[in-house]
Amino acid sequence: MEKAPFPSGHQNLSTQMYKYYIDFASENKIPYLLVDAGWSNVFNHADLNKNIDIKEVIRYGKEKKVGVWLWTVAATLFQHPHCYLDSISKWGAVGVKIDFFDRDDAQIIPQYENLAKACAERHLMVDFHGCSKPTGLHRAYPNILSYEAIRCAECFKWDTTSNPDYQLQCIFARMLGGGIDYTPGSMRNSTLEKFKPIDPGLPSSLGTRSHELALFVVLSAPFASLCDSPDEYRKYPDILKYLAEVPTSWDQTIPLAACVGEYAVLAKQKGNTWYIGGLNAWGERTIQVDCSFLPQDKKYTIEIFQDKKRSNKNANLYEHKIMDMDNKNIIEMFMASGGGFVMVIREK
Repeated sequence: MEKAPFPSGHQNLSTQMYKYYIDFASENKIPYLLVDAGWSNVFNHADLNKNIDIKEVIRYGKEKKVGVWLWTVAATLFQHPHCYLDSISKWGAVGVKIDFFDRDDAQIIPQYENLAKACAERHLMVDFHGCSKPTGLHRAYPNILSYEAIRCAECFKWDTTSNPDYQLQCIFARMLGGGIDYTPGSMRNSTLEKFKPIDPGLPSSLGTRSHELALFVVLSAPFASLCDSPDEYRKYPDILKYLAEVPTSWDQTIPLAACVGEYAVLAKQKGNTWYIGGLNAWGERTIQVDCSFLPQDKKYTIEIFQDKKRSNKNANLYEHKIMDMDNKNIIEMFMASGGGFVMVIREK
């Protein structure tokens, strides 16, 4: 099994590390890489990290057909909007993740549109992080893909505020406003009883492995970031294949079953393939998935990631299976406490 030939961690950021990530993305046809904090002085993007040749990283990404996004601080762009955005665009980056707005007063709100417009003029996509809730600006500026405005996965470093109960509230409320920058994909999964925040270090996520996979279907996330490392994903080829293929935009969405704060099951179509994601709050349950929404007189194969009974004790456990079906099937799905499931349905 491949392992990175260099030390990892934020203190060891390097051109070699980011090229390793680009190679992983290219191998799995993942179209983008986000370079997070550390590539420059956060308040002066002309003061580059000497260990990271950011221009070479972006060039190498283009060679491998992987677009590079750069993280930046909102206040830095307020002070020098054209200077730094001009540089980022000139280097060939495809987007910016703009962080730490941290306010929603009359001085800050106009800055969202100013930045979206400036980025659009430079053909840069935008992910607003550390921001206020979306109110429709992405309709005027479709280069805005996602907003945070949620207790997201980074909170696992500090507390338990991002958890299955919370998620089953947000998808009925916060998600109505626009795309969510949540950063799912943790391969270190924990029950509530075993969970402990870790910072610095490698935190785990609250909820089961199957719950984590289902977030990619249930959440509206046009810019979905994988939060774990290439080496972790390579340990699970079945999961890696799913994560590399799951869409971030959809042709059709059908709600199949839901109860606010308790569970939600959504079916989403992309081309001829259907994805069904189920999320569960704390407390195990069994739910029936009626597949009658599928076209009749067709045969399908269904790929399933689901909890095991023992996932209530070991949140890393999951079951993966593939079988035949048609639209007459009603499939009974067990969800552990903080659990979930994913179905991928393809025409035969």
